[in-house]
Amino acid sequence: MKALKHPGNLILMGFVVMALGLLSLVYMATQVKFDMAVEGDYYQQEVSYNQKLEAEHTARELGDQFSFAAEGSKLNLNVPASLSAVMETGVAEFFCLSDARYDTRQVLQKNADGVYFFNKETVAPGHNYIVKVSFTAAGKAYYKEFRLQ
Repeated sequence: MKALKHPGNLILMGFVVMALGLLSLVYMATQVKFDMAVEGDYYQQEVSYNQKLEAEHTARELGDQFSFAAEGSKLNLNVPASLSAVMETGVAEFFCLSDARYDTRQVLQKNADGVYFFNKETVAPGHNYIVKVSFTAAGKAYYKEFRLQ
C-alpha cells in the first residue's frame, strides 16, 4: 500500500489516466459526422442560386396566398388556384436541420383548388424542419421556405 502512494507511482497513474482521457476524446472526435461538405461546380451553383433568388422574389409577390401550416395530423400547403391549375413541375422538400437521413421529397401534382395535404408522418417527430417549396407555373419559377417545428 505504501508503494502505491510513492510520488513516482502517483505521477505515472496520473499520466495513464490523462492518456486514456485523450484517447477517448480522439475516438469521439473521429465519430462526428460532417454533412456540410461542398461539392460540384461552383459556377453552376451560383447560377442556380441566382435563379432561386429570382423565384423567391416572384413567390413573395403572392403574399399570403402561398402559405404552409401544420394543423393536427396534416400539413397543409396552399398555392393560388390559378397557378396550381397550370403547374408544370413542383416539389416540396422537407429538410431536416439536424440529420440528413430524415429529409423527404414530395412531388406536387397540379390540381384545381391549389391545396396540398401531407401526413405529419412525413416528418420525423422531435426534429426541426425547413419546408422548401418550389414550382414552375405559366413559365415562371416560384420558391419559398417555411419553418416547421
